[in-house]
Amino acid sequence: MSPSIQPSSPVRILVIDDDEEDFMLTQEYIRDIPHHNFQVDWCGNYKAGSLAIHNARHDIYFVDYYLGAKTGIDLLKEAVQHECKAPIVLLTGQGNQKIDLEAMRSGAVDYLIKSELTSEKLDRCIRYSLERAATLKGSQANERKFRTIFERTKDAMFLSNDKLGLNDVNAAAVDLFGYTTTELLQLSIYDLMLGDFEKQALARKLNDRKEVIDFQFEFLTKGKLKKNCILSASFEADSAGNPYVQGIIRDISLL
Repeated sequence: MSPSIQPSSPVRILVIDDDEEDFMLTQEYIRDIPHHNFQVDWCGNYKAGSLAIHNARHDIYFVDYYLGAKTGIDLLKEAVQHECKAPIVLLTGQGNQKIDLEAMRSGAVDYLIKSELTSEKLDRCIRYSLERAATLKGSQANERKFRTIFERTKDAMFLSNDKLGLNDVNAAAVDLFGYTTTELLQLSIYDLMLGDFEKQALARKLNDRKEVIDFQFEFLTKGKLKKNCILSASFEADSAGNPYVQGIIRDISLL
């Protein structure tokens, strides 16, 4: 959901730039953006900018590349290291692909060339940056919720690659299979299953439907105990679009 920009709740913007004239020009462009309420503040050096980011009182930061002995990239990396949640946009004096790529790899949400600034470009940049930050915040909240369930549930849960090679398991999975976490992460779900027919059926259903619900199979624990289970799993995609599988396994041997 896009952040709501209300007159009573201004978007707090901090420009970190050691050139006051450049700051004044950037501020003017921002204030010319129609129908929005912005509070624009300024830090004129690296140290003050670092402290302001650490205090986390702004919604978005515009950071100039040249900040004396250190650069905006240095400040960006420092902010990421201290887990800054607000988006940071790098301002450069002229187009430089190497700097642009380094900025994006270091965590900048966008970069703008000062000589090409307009109110329209800044408007788009601010909107995009705040929307992206809100989406990321929601994603992180969902990940924390999932991790809590993952760690506390009594059912075995796993994360795997698209071939069901295990990447993560919870404590209940360790208890169920009898292997250590390290041992399980060297195996796949298929390695744990007994029947070849079930292995082929599971692979076919996952490939065709991208999910399975209550798929029944047998396996042997490390202690050679045979158990019956049902598995539910689905294909998902991480933030980079890479596929993975998350699943849950329930022991029904005693039912």
